[in-house]
Formats: sequence, structure tokens, C-alpha cells
Amino acid sequence: MIRDLLQSQPEKSAAADICIVGAGAAGIVLAVDLARRGKTVLLLEGGGSEIEAASQDTYRSELTGLSHRGIHTGRFRAHGGTTTRWGGQVLELDQENFERRPWIAESGWPFPKSELTRFYERALEYEGLANVTRKDEDVWREIRVTPPAFSGFEAYFSRWCPEPNFARLYRKAIEDDPRITLWLHANAIEPLLEGEAMRGLRCRTLSGVDAKFSASQFIFCLGGIESSRFFLQPREGGHPWNRSGLLGKHFQDHIDCDAGAVELKDPKTFHRIFDNVFSRGFKYQPKLRLSPAEQESRGTLNVAGTMAFASDGDEAAEHFKSTAKHLLRGRVSEAGAGDLAFTGRHLPLVLRQVYRYKLQKRAYNPPGSRITLRVHCEQEPTSKSSITLCGERDPLGLLRTSLDWRISDRELDTIQQYVQMAAKSLAGVVRTAPDADLLASSADFLSRCDDSNHHMGGMRMSSSPEDGVVDPNLRLHGIRNAYVCSSAVFPTSGFSNPTHTVLALALRLAEHLG
Repeated sequence: MIRDLLQSQPEKSAAADICIVGAGAAGIVLAVDLARRGKTVLLLEGGGSEIEAASQDTYRSELTGLSHRGIHTGRFRAHGGTTTRWGGQVLELDQENFERRPWIAESGWPFPKSELTRFYERALEYEGLANVTRKDEDVWREIRVTPPAFSGFEAYFSRWCPEPNFARLYRKAIEDDPRITLWLHANAIEPLLEGEAMRGLRCRTLSGVDAKFSASQFIFCLGGIESSRFFLQPREGGHPWNRSGLLGKHFQDHIDCDAGAVELKDPKTFHRIFDNVFSRGFKYQPKLRLSPAEQESRGTLNVAGTMAFASDGDEAAEHFKSTAKHLLRGRVSEAGAGDLAFTGRHLPLVLRQVYRYKLQKRAYNPPGSRITLRVHCEQEPTSKSSITLCGERDPLGLLRTSLDWRISDRELDTIQQYVQMAAKSLAGVVRTAPDADLLASSADFLSRCDDSNHHMGGMRMSSSPEDGVVDPNLRLHGIRNAYVCSSAVFPTSGFSNPTHTVLALALRLAEHLG
């Protein structure tokens, strides 16, 4: 059932087994999975069914460090959250991310990767990837290509969800299940505590309508930045979950940067290795990571890269891809006349794309494309970046976020070592010219580094309340019935997109509570 706080109020006697705050990927998967386990679920979303400017304004924040695009462009307050805008790329964290690396302070998680293995598998099912090819060597086999071998590197694939919008994917499940009630425009503003228990949650619409929601258990799925912001808000009695003083500290994103220009020496081999793969209805993107042995010997962080293509035909290619997605998913009405006409005007390019896609199972990158080595780098677990609050309040009365995003010397050194090593290892296939500003460690290069919309850290997971904000079961330290399921709890972040791991944590939490 879907209801709207702008139009009705919850019954005073209504209480659910579990209240989930935030209807993004994690909140939706938790609601559906817990309902299947027989739990009654309240799912609260601060935005509406579509993205609204007024709701987005609550994310307006202050920046005190490096430019961070994603704090404003990578957060969406609406049913579906960021899945309404992301590409749908999923990738597990590497095993070494869960382990203590002696050369990296505070690295590791409080449990091994094996704890998440079966939940990663279940997450694929919830992402629409139940039939995806699991092993990378099998993907190479499907396209009849020998897996590449480059000294010091490991080739791997990320996988992409066929339908990235979880609001669309699970709308019927939420509407039809009597155990789930989704409330729109229900912005969480205050946890209501009694001793070490959360008894309720105050919510408010942007028009000032207040409501209280009650449940036996509460799960906060607010997103990587908003999680810290919510639990940092001033309150009488302080913050029992912050004995460590680490709330908002050690924020991490993935540093995303163009690290070098690439010129082809062996185009046939290059495209055979680096063009995206489309096999049995699924998309796979080839990438290269620095091997664990090289990371240890060089003392680097976890880092990977991919080839980024740009050409004069990009606009036509994007129109074609957009139109094809709508048609393949049966949404003919969303393939507008303009898209169809644009595609028709660029028919020769479209035909080359179709040939490459249908017969060779690969993406088509036109000759003459500009190619860059795009690097994705982990930030240190003890990152000096932080989330705090500024003095300005949003229309809900909550203090706005202040983000101080920094890139450390070690992070920059990791990127430098990666691109220099790649230039040597890939020399038989491409000629790579490392970015001169990168090699000089100049401020100009730092100003051109992007974040990745991968907001992690700030509510570190730890076994002890002296070392973090949530325990290994995601329960807030100091509160016995409230949990945080967000990338904010990641102690270390690797280079992998965080959503897949958040969903594995969500399914693990559902089993724990079920």
C-alpha cells in the first residue's frame, strides 16, 4: 500500500514490526524481504513518487574542502532514491577490503567477506541479475576471448542491472503486499528514545504536517551522507551512539579521475579486451585493478581503472542506447518521437552499433574516439574528510550538512603509481601518456578530480562502541532496537560501487531480524 503524508495521517494505534526510513535500494529490498518473512513494515520516504525541487533542496550543503559534485548531484529524495538516476553497476568488494592490511591504518571490517557471500548472491536476484554469468572467466568464454594478462594487474568485469530503478522494479510488490505501507513525504526529523530503546519517530512534511510512527524495530537507510547528518542533529541527552566521537568522521568517496591519454598501438587487441560486453541480455564492463600483491609491495591503497571513450558520435550513441532500452523493456511510450527521429538521422552509426552488439556481443566505439585511462581509487579508512553540521536550517528545521572533502598524499601517490605501472604493462597494446599535472602532484590535478557519487564512511562499523557508531549487525551502539543500513557504515571502501554491498548487508540484516 502507498500513502502520502500530505493527504492523510497514520492511525494513532498503528504500529509495525519494523519501520524502515528511506525508500531507496536498501529500504525497498529490506521492506520486500522482511514482508516475505511475515513482518509488518512501515517504509518512510521523505520525497514523493518523483523527484521534486523542494525535497531536493533539503540536501543543499556547505562545502569547506575540495569541490564535491555528488553532495548535490548524487543524492535523490524520492521513492527509489538514487536508483532513479544511477546506471545500475554492481560489483562486490574484494576480499582484501575485509581484511587488515598492515600497511593501511584501521583497514578491514569486523567480519570476513565470507560472512556476505550468500547475501551477495541473493542481492543479485533482487537486482534482476539472477541469471547473470557469475565468473569472469565464463564471460570471456562466452565472447570467445582469451582473458588478458597484464603484469601486476587483474582484469575483471562489473555487471549492470537490466532495470536500475528499484521503485519501478518493486512498485507492484509494495502496492500489493498488505504487510507493507509506504508513506511518501514523511521526512524523519527526530528519533523518540526511552532509555536505550527507540519508541517512535517524528516525521514532518515540507508544509509543516507532523506525524509519529511507531514500531518494534527501526532501520535507517538514509544514504551515505544523510545518515551522519541525521544522527548528528542536536538533541537533549546527547548522542548515545557516539561514544567513540567518530560520527561524521572518516568520510570516504572514490576518487575518479582522468589519469592519462591513451593512443592505440594494437586496435584489434585493445577493442577485444576493453569494449563493453553484452551477453545473454546482460551488460559487463571490463576493468583492470592493481593486484593485491602489487598493492602490498608498493604500499598502495586499492585502485582500479577503465578505458573511457569520447567521440563526436556520442550524442547519437546515447539517443540510440536510450531508445533501445525503452523498446527492449516494452516501454514504447517512453521512446519519444524525437529520439526515434534522431536515431533515424544517424542510421549508419546505429547500424554499426547494432552489428557490433548483436553479432559480436560488444559495444561499438568509433575509430578516432578519444580514449583516456580513468582511475577509481580508494580513500584511506582514516580519511581526514568529515561530515559536520553548519548553522543554517532547512525547511524541516534540521541543520544542513557541511562537508570537508580531502584527497591525501597517499591517495594521490596510489593513482600516480597505478598510471605509471599501467603505461608499462599495457605498452604492447597502447601508448599511455600520464597526466603531467598528476605526476607533478599539482593543485590543478586535484581540482580536476571527481568524486564518484559513492558516499561512504561517517558511521563506522565496529565491535566496540569505543571504535565506531554501529556494531557488526548494524545496530546503533547504545540503542537496542535501531539499525543503520547504509554505505555510511563501511570501515573501508575499496574501489567497488557500494550499492551491491549495501544490499548484501540489507539481506543479512533482514535475516538477523526475521
